[in-house]
This record gives sequence, C-alpha cells and structure tokens, in this order.
Amino acid sequence: MNGRPVLLVVEHEEDAPPALLAEVAAAAGVELRVARPYAGDPLPDDLDGAAGLVVLGGEMGVGDAASWPHLRTTMALIRHAAERAAPVLGVCLGAQLAAEALGGRAYPGPSGLEVGWVEVALTPEGRDDPVVGALLDGDPGAPAVVFQWHKDTYDPPPGASLLASGDRYRQQAFRLGSVVGIQFHPEVDAPTIAAWYAIAAGDPTPPPYPRAEALAGLPAATPRARRLLDAFCQVAAQPGS
Repeated sequence: MNGRPVLLVVEHEEDAPPALLAEVAAAAGVELRVARPYAGDPLPDDLDGAAGLVVLGGEMGVGDAASWPHLRTTMALIRHAAERAAPVLGVCLGAQLAAEALGGRAYPGPSGLEVGWVEVALTPEGRDDPVVGALLDGDPGAPAVVFQWHKDTYDPPPGASLLASGDRYRQQAFRLGSVVGIQFHPEVDAPTIAAWYAIAAGDPTPPPYPRAEALAGLPAATPRARRLLDAFCQVAAQPGS
C-alpha cells in the first residue's frame, strides 16, 4: 500500500470513463480504483478499504436494472457508503442511482434529452456545500455553466437538500448526508465528448446541440469542473472520511 487515499469508481461503460477526474485525483494525491462491471469486474459488497465512492454515468437508466444487474449492486454499495458516512459522488446516472437507492425515484425525463452547456443556479445550500459550492466563480448569485447529457431525471430522497437547479430539469444536484448527486458531467474532456457524439451519430435523431459548440465550451468550463472534482477528492482524503 502506498498510503494514498483511494476512491472506488464505478464505470458503467467504456465511453463514460473518469476522464478529467483521473487527472484531478492524481494531482490531489488520491488513487482511483476503477471497477468496470460491463467488462466483467465484480463490484465489492463494501468499499473494500476505499475512502469514498464515485458512480459515473452511462447510457442505461435505473429502470434497466433487469438487463444490467450491476445497477442493483451499485445502489446497495451507495447505501453501504451512506450508512458509514463515506463520501459519495454520483454523476448523471450515478445521481439517479443515488436518488433511487436512498428512497427517491429515477425515471425518464418528461422534457426529453438535455444536452450541451447549460446554466444551473446554486441554491443557498449549494453555495455553502463543500463540493458543489466549488462551482462558484466570482458573483455568488451567478449561474454555473455545466455540461449535460441525459434523458432521465429523478426525485431526490426524502430529507435531501437541493443544491442546484435548472430551467429544463429542476433537479440538478442534491446532498443527503455524505452523498452528493449531480445531474451534469464535470468529468468530461474533449475525447469523451467526441466519443459521445460519434455514438449519437448513429441515432435516428441526432443530439439537438452542435458538436463544435460542445467542444468549444470546454476551455471556459474546465477550471470550474476541476474545482468541483478536486473538492470531492479533498473531502474523501480527510482522515476519518
């Protein structure tokens, strides 16, 4: 063992990797232990010595658990971490799994696909949050621009705090105890976005947001995304987290 804190990361598909999170974690002195159940990696029943848990996004939804049984295991892992007050970050599908696991509900979004750079407004609780509050940049009342790619949404668990909201989908971030769920994607980098557009090119209806604009928005948004990911890494690295 090298003594560095470890984050267990659940990756649901090859085209939705940790990406920027891997770079930020390395700079923070945090090791990522990535489990890829789609490739046959078993998911542990507990954190297996990890300081925290990150659950990434994926094309599937919570309602697809019959076809993707590891989703149920992931929800059990989220509950296990929450019971032990271990830091959890759920990203997109990860947020929906966290909501469902902790007593909320995930379901197809009535407004359809939300994709591209979107403004979200931080609530007072969000501005004070040690993770989501890292999105703040200058004016505390100004919205944060984040990258979205989702068609499902969620109702938060009972007792959760709303941390960020959007116009098309109100639920953009929540916290319940040590668990933070974010609907958007701070982890994306240029290869990830390019891969998603390449996959979507085969869909009958292409994404209603230009690929060039998605890539062009990265330089301005990446510093904010780095701050959020680093804030989570720092929380997870704290002794006793």
